[in-house]
Amino acid sequence: MTTSSSSSSRSRRSVYGVPTKCWCGKGLIIWASETKENPFRRFYRCEIALQRKSESHLFKWEDEAILDEIKMVDAKISDIVHDFQSLSKSVIEQLDSHKNWMMSLESDLMSKLNEHFEKQNQAVDEANRQPIVPGHNFAAAVAIVGTIAWMYWKFL
Repeated sequence: MTTSSSSSSRSRRSVYGVPTKCWCGKGLIIWASETKENPFRRFYRCEIALQRKSESHLFKWEDEAILDEIKMVDAKISDIVHDFQSLSKSVIEQLDSHKNWMMSLESDLMSKLNEHFEKQNQAVDEANRQPIVPGHNFAAAVAIVGTIAWMYWKFL
């Protein structure tokens, strides 16, 4: 950037990024410089600034405005990356917590299931030791079917 752009912008109010309107509310026009210091360099200028040269209206070099916009986009990208990393860390921590909870739940269910199988095995062994009674086979069958149905619904 040239030193003339810095000195000319000190007396004016500064705007960051690509301007859309002048502080007076008027629209902007893009002009090309015709000076020896900045030949054909494009700039933003208020519509009425050429008519009222004594007033301080918006002036900004186009390349500086675009650089400001790029810096703003870079900052937003950096914020998004930081947010994504924080979210990723949070999700991983929650997944680990859920994994531990599921493993604990699985362990509890397996121990309860083993207890239930032991009780059923004991009941079957006891039923096998007793004399055969006509209705007794039916009761054993109902107990076995009930156990199978219980296991089916527990594992769904």
